[in-house]
Amino acid sequence: MTIPENPKTDRNRMAAVLARLPQNGIDRNNYISAFLMGALPAVGGSVISVLLYTFFVWAVISLCLGRFSFRMTRSDRVLAWTFTIFVVVIIFTALIGEEPSRAPLSFVWLLAFLSPWAIIPRLRASPSVDYLQPYVTGAATGAIAACVVGLIQLSLLDLRPEAAAGNPAVFGMMSLMLMGLGGLKIGSLSRTAMLFGAVAIGAGFGAVFLSLTRGVLIACIPVLILLVTFAPQSMRYIARHPATLLALVAAAVTLYLVRDMVDLRWQQTALEINLVLQDKYTSSVGERLRLWQAAQEAISQSPIWGYGIQNRMAALTPTLIMDGNLVRGFTHAHNGFLTFALDGGVLALSAVIAVLLVPVYIAWNASRDASYRLRLFAALIVTSSYALCGMTQIMFKHDIMDSFFVFFSMLIAASIPDKSEKATASS
Repeated sequence: MTIPENPKTDRNRMAAVLARLPQNGIDRNNYISAFLMGALPAVGGSVISVLLYTFFVWAVISLCLGRFSFRMTRSDRVLAWTFTIFVVVIIFTALIGEEPSRAPLSFVWLLAFLSPWAIIPRLRASPSVDYLQPYVTGAATGAIAACVVGLIQLSLLDLRPEAAAGNPAVFGMMSLMLMGLGGLKIGSLSRTAMLFGAVAIGAGFGAVFLSLTRGVLIACIPVLILLVTFAPQSMRYIARHPATLLALVAAAVTLYLVRDMVDLRWQQTALEINLVLQDKYTSSVGERLRLWQAAQEAISQSPIWGYGIQNRMAALTPTLIMDGNLVRGFTHAHNGFLTFALDGGVLALSAVIAVLLVPVYIAWNASRDASYRLRLFAALIVTSSYALCGMTQIMFKHDIMDSFFVFFSMLIAASIPDKSEKATASS
């Protein structure tokens, strides 16, 4: 009988996994941190925010105690200064706006964007750790978990999936990120890892679909195009693999289990589009159009400085009340770019665009090491996803969205080899 041998086999496998972990304490903690921050965004929700601020505080303490030195490369500083300027612009435009005494309540979330000054040196203290590998592995794991949680919530509980994100749209956006990042494992040389990446793509797409968030579902298209561009041969191999048939069967079963909710969402979408074409009000698509129109009107009145982050929605009220419909208690204009233009005009809009682009910029200009393409495509996936989803959803000033983007950007920076360190080693 083989059953008695299973415990020993399991112990051997666990020992093999543990043996691959770095033995140095800082290296091991950084490695595990990268995996967890990749795995938890969709199902763990604000857990990643707790982790990020824990890393931040502990990194500051460790720097003060001299556990590692303050080391940042040029690309690290470009990232950190871009985030810092963004923080300064938001604070400055808030303080010159009306009711500046209310502004400090809107500044707490900005602390995450200052964390690179402490966390990147902490990550740099482990030059032997290839951060991208545990991160994309974690993302693939998280995408699969998100699909399972989404299926349970939608099919058994008749709820739009949100896991611990507290919002179906945020759950959908995090699932999209994990689909793209975990899907990058299709470029692996190992066939097992390649199939793992394919499962992550399918599961991540399934989680996005189950979230019933239409704007995020549309954003899946460019992410899939980027994945095909990243590893076209692997995609062809996966398309011909027998497991693909099983994936299609699983997708069909999933669709059958959630058919009622999907059909209801489709009917709502068709009805809303029809009403919008008739210039009638709707609470979703129509409300977004209403917010965008009000935001454009408000921005035209103060295009340079905006109104201050504490006044963003109050600036829309004069236009919103004109049509006689209810003024809802939204915290943002359901378009990230318009929202930040309300906060700080052209200054804040330019700053947030720079924040979105800086991971791609430093990844593009990095040395052509073995991880160059993986790093660049990861940056393209996240930046494009935030920009596209941000056209209809929230972008920043949400703890999960902030923490995910900030940590991801730091990981991109820390994964770029330090040239000065290489030069010292070779001499």
